[in-house]
This record gives sequence, C-alpha cells and structure tokens, in this order.
Amino acid sequence: MKINLALVGMLSFTVLIQACKTSDFTGSAKREAELPPQEVKSFKQLLRESRTVSAKQGKKGATSNESYAVTAKGVLDLLIVVDNSGSMAQEQSNLADRMTPLLSAVKDSDWQIAITTTDPKNNCVTSLIQKGDWFVETRFKNAINAGTDGTGIERHFLRAVEGLQSTCLFGPGKWVRKNSTLAVLFLTDEDNCFVGSGGQGYACSGAPDLSPNYLIDYLSSIRKIGTEARVYGLYWGPNSQCSTALKSADEISKVVAATSGTWGSICDNDYSTTLSKISSDVAKILKADFSLKSIPDAGTLKVNVNGQLWPHYNLNGKVVNFTQTPPQGAAITVSYVSGAAGIVESKFALPSTPVPGSISAKINGQAAAGQINWDDSSKSAVFATLPVEGSDIEITYKENTPLLTVFEIAPNAMTEHVQVTVNGVALKTSEFEYNSVKGSVTLKVAPAEGARIDIAWRGEKKQS
Repeated sequence: MKINLALVGMLSFTVLIQACKTSDFTGSAKREAELPPQEVKSFKQLLRESRTVSAKQGKKGATSNESYAVTAKGVLDLLIVVDNSGSMAQEQSNLADRMTPLLSAVKDSDWQIAITTTDPKNNCVTSLIQKGDWFVETRFKNAINAGTDGTGIERHFLRAVEGLQSTCLFGPGKWVRKNSTLAVLFLTDEDNCFVGSGGQGYACSGAPDLSPNYLIDYLSSIRKIGTEARVYGLYWGPNSQCSTALKSADEISKVVAATSGTWGSICDNDYSTTLSKISSDVAKILKADFSLKSIPDAGTLKVNVNGQLWPHYNLNGKVVNFTQTPPQGAAITVSYVSGAAGIVESKFALPSTPVPGSISAKINGQAAAGQINWDDSSKSAVFATLPVEGSDIEITYKENTPLLTVFEIAPNAMTEHVQVTVNGVALKTSEFEYNSVKGSVTLKVAPAEGARIDIAWRGEKKQS
C-alpha cells in the first residue's frame, strides 16, 4: 500500500493548528499584562538636630608667697587738718617739707594720707596721697601749703569728721579703710571755733562741733579710741609759751588727751622732733595687720608666724587682721592662690549623645586645636589639647537620635517585586525585609541623613 506523504504532511499541519487553537498557552506578553501595575513611594530620611553647648574653662589662679615683719607692717589712715587762715603761711611751710620724719616709724606700713583744711567751704578732702604713688613728697608739700585765704573761724572738729566721712560731692570718696589704724593730726595756731582779733571768744554758737565730744564721739563710733585711733597736734598747748600763735588750743588738747595722743608746739622752728615722736606713737598702736598684694581665693590663705601655722586672724579683702597679735619682731610668711575660677579640665559634659565624629569646638572664637573625642562613660567631650585657662568654649555636635529604618508602603504586595533604592542605588534583597501583613519595609542599615528612599512594588496578583 502506497502512502501519500504530501497528504500526511498536510493533515499533520492541520492537526497542529487545531491543537494550538484549543491550548491554554497565551505567551509572555499576556502573562505580564496580568501582573498588577508597579507602584512607587518616596521617602526622605531625617536630618539630625545640631546643638551648641557653651562652657567656661577654669583658671588655676596665681600662687603668691609673701613675707612681712610685725614691726614693719600695718594699715594706717592718717588725716591732716591744716589751718588755712591768714596767719598760717610759715607754719604750713614748716610742715610741708617734713613728710619724712612724719612717716619715720611707719614708713613700711600700708599708709595713706588725706589732707583737708579748717574752712568748711573747701572739699572734704583736698588731696589723698597713697603709698606707691608717684611724687609723694611733692604732692604732700603742695597739699600742706593750702593757702591763707580760709575763714578766720577755724572749724577743726567739723572738718575732721567731714574728712573722715568724706561724703562731699568732690573728693576721693570714702577713703578710710576697714580695720585700719586711724590717726588725725591738727596743724593750727588757734583753737576750734575761736574768733581772733576783735572777737576774742568762741564762735560756732549752738553748733554741735563747738564741743570736743563732736570728734570724740565720731571716732568712738568707728574705732576704739586710744588703741585703734588717736589724735595728734601741732598747736599752742595749754600752760605753754608760743609767741607766734594766736590762741592756745584748749579744746583741741581735750581731744588729744581723750585719745591718748601727743602734741608739739607750732611755734618751733623745726617740727622734725615732734613729728618723729608722733610717728613713734602711731607705730605703738599700729596693728600687725597688713595688706596682701592680691585678694586670696577662699580657703587658700596660709599664715605662718616664725615658721609655725598661725590660725589667729581674719581676712577682710586683702587685709589680714590678727585676732591674736604675733610676738614683736616675728617673721610672718603667707601663701595663697588668687584669681582661680572653676576647674581646669579637658572634659566637658554634653546633654545628649553626639553622632560619632560630629563634635567640633571653638575656643575664644577660634577653631579648637587637636582632636575632640566622645567619652560615653562620663557623657563628655574630651579635648586632646587642654583648652586655655579662662577661655570661652563652644562645642557643636549632632545629636545621635535614631534614623528611620521602617517605611510603610502597602500590605499584601508581591514580595519578589519589592525593590528599594537609596539615593538612586538599588539595595540587595538581603539588605531589607518586607512584612506583607503590616505593609512595611525594614532596612537593615538606616540610610544616611537626608537620603532619598524610593520603594517600588506590585500588589497581590489577581487570579484569572
């Protein structure tokens, strides 16, 4: 039997065509068309907050070591009341050149001399000369030569109190120092409130300063008279001869006696002897107290007397006041620290944890030298180079707050179609996880601050 091969081939092709028509196969294009459309959602990573913390570096202060002798030191405030009436030119000149004998026994003290006049129209204090000033002898001479145009009614007691109070509008202000030894010296050829030619009697009637008690009471209110304050004088003393003076200073003498002071005659041609005597008397009551060069920081002062720690003192500013006087001639040494403030350190606490490597600092407005590290145990920024003492420090850092790692898209997406890119770079599927129930994508490493995160996905496949 012969087979027609051409016919068989034609029949086979026909069967094949029929089979194709009844098959379920539709091709790849049809399968893609059945996938849900791709969706994309974009996110922005957080920006951490930058913080600046201000701090002040401490100061160690300066250490001082000073030496004193009991007989050589003390704090002396001396007020000289100069009679500037018409008859006083020669007497002023005699005192003006004798600053040296006046300070002979107290020259090593911490002294200052205030000068006023007996005329109420003048300033409370016309001059204030302090130890260490320039041209002290010239200034003393000019101030003592106060002129002779003052009132003929000399108000010694009034002017002494005004000079000690020093509350006039013009002048050096309150110059009398706390706990100083106080001395008042009168230079006059008449008595307090006495009226000379023609009057021959006392004026100031009804005024409180007519009485010696005006000055005595005031001195008693600020010092222990006799031991902390005394009054001295160059005048015509009672029961003595003085041909060039106008009136014996009977009332002034009462104040000198009440304060255990001493005096000399204004009629002497040379006042040096009297002034040396006055200086020696002042030295007797001049306390061993002394002024330090600087104010010690609290708790740093140590006082030694003859090599032994001496606790019997009080400190008032720069002045050391002994509550128990050291032996005469004792050697005093002191040590203290002044100017310290805070703690000198390299660590400065921060209120929050910084992003690693984000710490920077300025010291007195300039970029800090050296590295700055974070010490987590003390929660502090640590400078490799110690900031300068007393410097102003600004520390800037970024707070290490958590960055986003979880991003919400949609539930029931096709896991194999979830794609993540960070700043345009695709992540591997091992670098993130998709939770189809919550509809969230979790990145295993948080993207950098401000990064753009794009997540693409397809929804759940539809069933045909």
